[in-house]
Amino acid sequence: MALFYKFLFFFVLLFNFIICLAVFQFFHLFFLSASLYAILTIIILEGFNHLIPESFQNHGNVFFRIFPIVNKIIEKQSQKIDKLSLHRSNLLKVIENIKLGVLLIDNKNTVILSNNYVSYIFDCNIEPGKSIIDGWENYKFLTLFDKFIKENFQKVEFEHKILKFNKILIENGYIIIIEDITKEESYQAMKMNFFSNASHELKTPITSIVGYAETLLLNNDIDKKDQNKFLKYIYQNALNLNDLINNILQLAEIEHFKQSSDVLSNVDILALLSELNINHLINSKNIEFIQECELSAIPFNKYHLKTILDNLLDNAFFYTKEGFIKLKCHNDNNYYIFEVQDSGIGIEKSQQEKIFERFYKIKSKGSGLGLAIVKHLVLIYNGSIELESTVGVGSLFRLKFPKKNE
Repeated sequence: MALFYKFLFFFVLLFNFIICLAVFQFFHLFFLSASLYAILTIIILEGFNHLIPESFQNHGNVFFRIFPIVNKIIEKQSQKIDKLSLHRSNLLKVIENIKLGVLLIDNKNTVILSNNYVSYIFDCNIEPGKSIIDGWENYKFLTLFDKFIKENFQKVEFEHKILKFNKILIENGYIIIIEDITKEESYQAMKMNFFSNASHELKTPITSIVGYAETLLLNNDIDKKDQNKFLKYIYQNALNLNDLINNILQLAEIEHFKQSSDVLSNVDILALLSELNINHLINSKNIEFIQECELSAIPFNKYHLKTILDNLLDNAFFYTKEGFIKLKCHNDNNYYIFEVQDSGIGIEKSQQEKIFERFYKIKSKGSGLGLAIVKHLVLIYNGSIELESTVGVGSLFRLKFPKKNE
């Protein structure tokens, strides 16, 4: 009879084990299945206590000695589960805050996960559980993703944005990575336009230099007066070419400049003004140069501030035949303010936005880069440019730099 109970006891334990294994297999809940196994084992031992002979019960104490080991196993597995949960939580935080749109899709095109940047890019969210093809509220998104599923394109223009798509296949689905590359594409287009314009601007003085030099070389009977005239043309075009190259290099340097504390210093404004290239203004008979400065020192890059003021004053001198040019620097509670005013030809309303573009010139002379350099430097310091101009009266350029940059 004892043998029968032993057999029945182990059969029930085995059946208990199979039940708990099924819980783990179908629900992937290790902690639940292990706990269930321990609880059922205790119940079975208690239930068989009055049926099992005393000798077997004494041996049965082995099972109770196993429980601490089982508990340790359960505790370790629980710690592993907690660690996995923490890793999962951290991974989700990264996905939610990354500057890329992330969509996790199953093989039925149902959204499993959609991060915040997807909502930012499209200004519209798609909830998990909805179809990537028809789960969007906006019809434009339906069309876009339907086209993506069919064509698997990598780059597309959408709602004034240029988006890059990357599809990664995974088990039972795929991941869509969406990147907004509008700024990068715009920069590339701007760079290509810059090189195109630069090539044209460089070609003009080079062509003049080659043409006049060739004329002098091939014609020995040119009189002294014409020779000097041609040499002056060559010299002037060489100077223009040198200025253009310097401006291009300067603009390239500015675009790669990153403002940081190690390049800022307390710039003595009065000392800086004495270093400006304004001899042509001071010595001009037809133009009165006025300088008013209330600033003593400001935190800035000395070279950059000198470049800004030199270019503004050169621009004013270039378009002013007579009258005055005034440089004023002062401050209020929030800003350091620099103003350059002239009594020159003025700028038409239609041209006031364009003059800060690279190579844009109101007159044919000059490199067309001076004000573009000013604009880039002002933006580096989070400043602003205001322009007031009336044709035939003159222009006022006002630059404001926030004091919070200190």
